[in-house]
Amino acid sequence: MVHGRLSPEERRKQILVAARTLISQAGVESVRVEDILQQLSLSKGGFYHHFRSLDEVLRELITEDLAGLLEDLRYRTVAAKDSIDALIALFDFGSDDRQGSPGILPFFSSRGHKLQYLEVLEDVFYEPLGAILTEILRAGMAADELRPGSPSSLALIFQAVNRQFNRQAILDEATEYLADERQLALRMLFRELGVLEEPRVQSFLRSWTEEQTGPRRGREKKERIDEGKER
Repeated sequence: MVHGRLSPEERRKQILVAARTLISQAGVESVRVEDILQQLSLSKGGFYHHFRSLDEVLRELITEDLAGLLEDLRYRTVAAKDSIDALIALFDFGSDDRQGSPGILPFFSSRGHKLQYLEVLEDVFYEPLGAILTEILRAGMAADELRPGSPSSLALIFQAVNRQFNRQAILDEATEYLADERQLALRMLFRELGVLEEPRVQSFLRSWTEEQTGPRRGREKKERIDEGKER
């Protein structure tokens, strides 16, 4: 039961917190506006005064998650000892590396809701991510840690590959061969920056490759076993 009068900002936040809690318990497909109303003892008018629909609530929650992701990412890159470590921190970062909860994406199961997540990702995430990458490249070039080049052009190359990789990963489509393309793009970027042979870069690329190819090898082994059984 909710007591007292809340400010519009407090009520809006309360609705978002309730929605996030319900989604984490039952999954986004199972949550209705009525569930939020019951959770907060709130009228329909009280809900629709702040949000036009449940989709708007979801968009706000996704935006919150992505803002937190960018904040964590900025912290990691700023804390890096130089531009090479900052690049590795950037490329090796994912939503499962966040402090605390990775957000509501794990509770999305329908393609429609995942496409909604991708839409918000496009709107609010890639531009600031590109700015972070460009800033790292400019600082590294200015400090003679990276070979001079066009930071914005290099950032765009990585962004294009990363967009497609994220799309297929979120939609649960086959990502193994796209992961190979992403790794190739990373190698090309490090080579263009003149640091591909750096031991820490090589170590990062090896560990990243093992992480991505491990699931594929497991599936290929299972397929070989299944084929043997059929014979």
